[in-house]
Amino acid sequence: MKYLFRPEELRRGLRPEQSGLEFLSCQRMELDEDHPAVTIETGPEEVALVCIAGQVNYEYNGAMGTARFKDLLYVPWKSTIRVHTTHKAVLMRIGAPSDRDTDFAHIRFSDVDRDPARHQVFGSAENNTLRDVYMYIDDQFNASRLLMGIGQGSPGGWTVWPPHEHGDEKEELYVYFDMGRAFGIQCVYESLDEPLFCGIVRDGDMVAVPRGYHPNVGCPGGRISYIYAMAARVAGQRDFMALRFQKEFGEGF
Repeated sequence: MKYLFRPEELRRGLRPEQSGLEFLSCQRMELDEDHPAVTIETGPEEVALVCIAGQVNYEYNGAMGTARFKDLLYVPWKSTIRVHTTHKAVLMRIGAPSDRDTDFAHIRFSDVDRDPARHQVFGSAENNTLRDVYMYIDDQFNASRLLMGIGQGSPGGWTVWPPHEHGDEKEELYVYFDMGRAFGIQCVYESLDEPLFCGIVRDGDMVAVPRGYHPNVGCPGGRISYIYAMAARVAGQRDFMALRFQKEFGEGF
């Protein structure tokens, strides 16, 4: 089974079954002077558009705005949004099947960053697990399946630690961005003796996590930085903390 997908594969778009998942779709959308605009129809999915480079202007149901770097646009099912740029921009389109009417939202990084309930710091410097977690779509947000945010580690540090898994409740994917020339190592395993995946990840890559523990680490002098996106296996059952820790490494964040 394939777990790692490079940017050129993501540009074509991935359906869930192409990455071993059941619910999450993912596509990298690059806008520039030759292709400055795109219209996105969500169909049966609720969709999140995360700006990972540049900025875009958008039009949705009569509303207009500008999504800047690390902003997220949540777009309900059965709707259409148009985005365009005057320079260059990259959006990650992540979707999951929906079963309900929800509301469009422009979630700004600046708002999440200064909200202590949504910008949380986990881990410790002593064991090199200190990281920032920015919770954009949490389990209090009105959505069907999606839970999303951004995680950023310390230089050379681990995140998603202690290792935990939530395969019965949620599948997940990571899209790595804002890493420059640094690289990270992503692990996905149910048993340390037989890992499902353990490999190098770089800016623009995506790793699918259908099940298993999934810690990661940045290289010395560089931090690991990624979008995390989870989809609840049962629509509406989106408890963020429905998970199990690998007890030999800890029992809480």
